[in-house]
Amino acid sequence: MDIRSEIELFSDGAAEPNPGAGGWAFVVYEQGVEIHHAFGSETVSTNNRMEMSGVLQGLLWATINAGGKSVSLFSDSQYVVKGCNEWRHSWKRKGWKHGQKEVANIDLWLEMDAALTAFPIELKWIKGHSGIAGNERADELAFAAATVPETNGDYLTAEYRRVMAGD
Repeated sequence: MDIRSEIELFSDGAAEPNPGAGGWAFVVYEQGVEIHHAFGSETVSTNNRMEMSGVLQGLLWATINAGGKSVSLFSDSQYVVKGCNEWRHSWKRKGWKHGQKEVANIDLWLEMDAALTAFPIELKWIKGHSGIAGNERADELAFAAATVPETNGDYLTAEYRRVMAGD
């Protein structure tokens, strides 16, 4: 039997090119209905950093807004899912080292570790671009945030302004 969480959170990130302009997003569903979404961008970033940012922002939202409800957080980034569920525990024990080197993206991993300590949750990997509505929506918002920086991803508002201006 498939037991659904009360809240399903989907996150994604994009960089065009990689590295290049980056965008992150997360979308929140309750009983199959979108109840919230957020997105942001950075002028120069990487795909991994944007994937992490989407998950981190989703976790921060859940910490404040989930209110004791069960939450599932989905990402199509194996780097982020494995990093959160498995690798970070070992990195933390080893002083955030991977071999002799500092873990890449350590600033975000430290924030992610703090968020996952405050709101413990196991992330779930899903295949990207496979028709899962929440993932497709998060992907759309993250890509728009990365490629339309003047609107920070709000492409519908940008299109509305363009149409209303008569362009």
